Amino acid sequence: MNVENNKIEFGKKIKRLRKEKGLTQEQLSELIGIDNRHLSRIETGIHYPTFKIMKKLAKALDVNLESLDEVSIDDTIVSDKIYLKSLQILNSAKTDEEKKYYYKVLALAKLGLKINSNNNC
Repeated sequence: MNVENNKIEFGKKIKRLRKEKGLTQEQLSELIGIDNRHLSRIETGIHYPTFKIMKKLAKALDVNLESLDEVSIDDTIVSDKIYLKSLQILNSAKTDEEKKYYYKVLALAKLGLKINSNNNC
C-alpha cells in the first residue's frame, strides 16, 4: 500500500466515523478547532493530520487513537512506518511529562535521520 492509498483510506475512515456520530464536516471541524477545508482535505486523502489534530479527532469521534490507524505498519513505506510508529509511541505515554519526553526523543531521532540521510548523499 503506498502513501497516497494510506491517506485515502485514513480519510475514508475519518469520514465514516464522523457520519456515524451524525456530525457534519463543519461541526467536527469546529469541535477540533480546524478550518472546514482542512478537514475536507484530510477526509479526501489530500493531507494527513498532525498528531495534535489526530488526538482531537479521536476525542471528538470517541475512539482511541490507535483505532484511527487501520493501516498495517508492514504495508507502508519507510517514511510512513516511522510516522506511524512515532504516533504509537506518543500515544503510549501515560502522563504529560512522559509525552513531552517521548516527543523530545522523537524530535532528536528525526534530526538524526535527517543528518544521516544528508551524509549518505
